[in-house]
Parts: sequence; structure tokens; C-alpha cells
Amino acid sequence: MSFGIYKPGQGYWVRVMSAAFVGLLILAGAGWGWGQAETVRLPIRSWTLATNGTQGVGAVGDTINLYRYAENISVDEDDIYEVFGSALIESFEVGKGANAKIVINSFSSPEVAKRGGESLRVAIEKPGESPTMSARVKGASSTPIFPVLYLQAGTAGAIMLIGATALYIYVGSYRKTVGFLIATDGEMKKVNWTSYREVKGSTIVVITATFLIAGFLFGVDTIFAKLFTWIGVLQN
Repeated sequence: MSFGIYKPGQGYWVRVMSAAFVGLLILAGAGWGWGQAETVRLPIRSWTLATNGTQGVGAVGDTINLYRYAENISVDEDDIYEVFGSALIESFEVGKGANAKIVINSFSSPEVAKRGGESLRVAIEKPGESPTMSARVKGASSTPIFPVLYLQAGTAGAIMLIGATALYIYVGSYRKTVGFLIATDGEMKKVNWTSYREVKGSTIVVITATFLIAGFLFGVDTIFAKLFTWIGVLQN
């Protein structure tokens, strides 16, 4: 197989219409890929935690513990939460009152990165010491390793590139398929196409015959309905 258009100018319309039809399929496939890529859950790079009841301040690079409900809750209120992982503080913004926005990354495990939004409480603390910062989490949002839009564009672009390459090869340069399309074009030129007058006359005949048959069937149905009603088979 050589690159370049094989036998240019031959089988023009069959090749052009085939390319147009396949091109529409490629665009439809790209649209489908765009939609499917939107549903992909990318690995999480960071979590942004909105907190209230914030006591103390964290610094960039501090290790912060993430708490969630303990599986076995005891009577003692201090045992309601348990540490399920840790992360590093990327940024710490103090808001009004006791509110704050904390961005965390570099999680202690991939599972913690995936479930960081389940945090109910966070704290900067060392064993045996009082926390230097603690807060309750009232909301969380994740940031993927890169925008989903990039994945969508890459998926759609890859489908279009692969489709366009295949289309060029099989419609433009691959001898077997191009030969088939050229032969098809040659056969189409041998077809005896019906003239406008013949098409018009045939259409009128079909429409007229349709109305005549419909009228005949309506009349027969009406006659039989009245007959069966008169002899008592049908009721009014």
C-alpha cells in the first residue's frame, strides 16, 4: 500500500459520498467518546475542605489527620471519631468567624485520597500532645489530577484522528477498497434512471389507487356492519 490518492478522479462521487457517510459516523463516535469520558473518575490530586469551629491555624506542609465515624462507637464521646488517614496541607485560608478553607494533598494512601471527602473532622496533632489545630468539616470538593475536559478532548480527538486515518487509507489509497468503489461508480453509471415524467405518473397512479382501495374497503365495511346489525349479530 502506497500513500497518496490512488486513481484520483475515478469513482469520484461514490468515494466522496462514502467518505461523507463514514465521516458522520466518526463524528458520532467522537461525540459518544466525549460523553463517556465525562463519567470517568480520575485519580484525586487534592481535596478542598470547608470547615467550621476551627481552632488554631495550620501551615503549608503540616501533616493533618483525617477523622471519620468509628465503626464501633463507644459510650464515650471522644471515641466517636477515628483517624482513617493523613495528608499534607497545601493551603490554609482563614475565613470569617471560625470558618476556614483547607486544601490537602499528598495523602497517606490511595484509599485515603479517594475517600478524603468523607472526613468529618481534621486536626494537626502529635501523640500525647494537644492538637495545635482542629476543625469540623462541613463540606468537601475534590480536584482531579487534571481537568476532565482534557480527557474528553483527548478521547474525542483520538477517535477522530484514528477514524480520519482509516478513512483516508480505505477510501483514498488502499487499492482493493478504492477499486471496489470505482467499480461501484461504474455500475451506477449503467443504471437506467427513471425520468421525472415517469416518476410523476407512477406517483399519481399509486396515490389514486390507494384512495380507491380505501374507499372500496370503507364501503364494504359499512355494508357488512349494517347487515350484521340488521340480523342481530352486532348491536348499535
